[in-house]
Amino acid sequence: MIEFEYKAVDSQGDRHQGTIDAENKIEALKKLQHEGLNPMSIQAVSKNTGLSGLFSQNVTLDQLEFFTSELALLLESGIRVDKGIDIIRQSNASPALNRLLNQISSALKKGASLSEAFAKHESIFGPLYISLLKIGETSGNLPEVLNRLADDLKFQKDLRSQISAALTYPAVIFFVCIMAVYFVLTFIVPKMAGIFTDLSLAPWYTQVIINVSNFFVDYQAIIIGGVVGLLVALSYALKKTEVKSWFYVKASHLPGIGSIILTAERIRFAQSMAMMLEAGLQLDTTLELTANTLKQDELKRDAKQALKQLKSGKQLSQVLAKTRIFPDFFLSIIKVGEETGRLPRVFKEVASRSKNDLEQVIKKLTTMLEPIMLIFMGGFVGGIVISMLMSMVSINDVPF
Repeated sequence: MIEFEYKAVDSQGDRHQGTIDAENKIEALKKLQHEGLNPMSIQAVSKNTGLSGLFSQNVTLDQLEFFTSELALLLESGIRVDKGIDIIRQSNASPALNRLLNQISSALKKGASLSEAFAKHESIFGPLYISLLKIGETSGNLPEVLNRLADDLKFQKDLRSQISAALTYPAVIFFVCIMAVYFVLTFIVPKMAGIFTDLSLAPWYTQVIINVSNFFVDYQAIIIGGVVGLLVALSYALKKTEVKSWFYVKASHLPGIGSIILTAERIRFAQSMAMMLEAGLQLDTTLELTANTLKQDELKRDAKQALKQLKSGKQLSQVLAKTRIFPDFFLSIIKVGEETGRLPRVFKEVASRSKNDLEQVIKKLTTMLEPIMLIFMGGFVGGIVISMLMSMVSINDVPF
């Protein structure tokens, strides 16, 4: 089956927009006409497979947070869900989000519930989002649930921005360092190398630098092409879940980076627990859904093992103590919350404190990385320059 995106009008002249599944375009046209719609345009939705999908647009966290908060606002104003989605779709300029809203709108018009329509796109929304949406439908407080989800998405967005901002400066310094080394090897060293008529009589370190420089000059196109190809291949590979998971596991064992990942996972865990417990989910269901939100496979396995122990009758604080997610201090707070029946409040406090911890960890890592990167850049470039100057000083010992 092929998915087609269409724009059509009905017999009253009202415009309709959505998606429809069919074997081919002719069958899609017949289906729309059978529904009383007169198609104005219809085209197959690209699946973005292969290299063309590398630069395709996806629904971003910002767009998801915007959509969730806008839908909550519209529902609070008394607008129906399907009408609210149509309003957001018409005012939105993102092709990826528009395509998603078209598919949700089509599912709603075919009689699906909101949670069922969203469940068809679980890879975008996640099981936690869909589960809370179902609870909101059942309890009749959908706007409140959507507001909680919007707050959680905003929390995730701020967390991601904080981590990205912290890593941007070291990345820029590293890039400048690489470009400086490349410039010295391909432009400066070749000009200075012309003073030697017999390179074999030059100091050994001069021979090494000039040979490396010659390699970069001779194979410049291949090196640049290889780097670009590697970056493209890496970007494509990171779209695959198994590759992304492998990188995530390896990064989690790096000094400094591992601490950031662990703290970020703790924040995600605590925030999800608080939100779902406030929504009224059972503790075992909450822990099961929260385990699926974790990105690191090792921590996810720990959480699922804790779920088995929880179902066997053990307390939450006891089963979490056997995981690597929470240190002793937070476990003692969780135990108090468990005994007083205030677990949602406690997990909110854990998330808040963990966020402060993350800020401190990032600050320390950034403070350490800045001088290390500067020393590396200065030492590497300075070493090349000093070596060439020493060669020039000893030029009288080299025959011309």
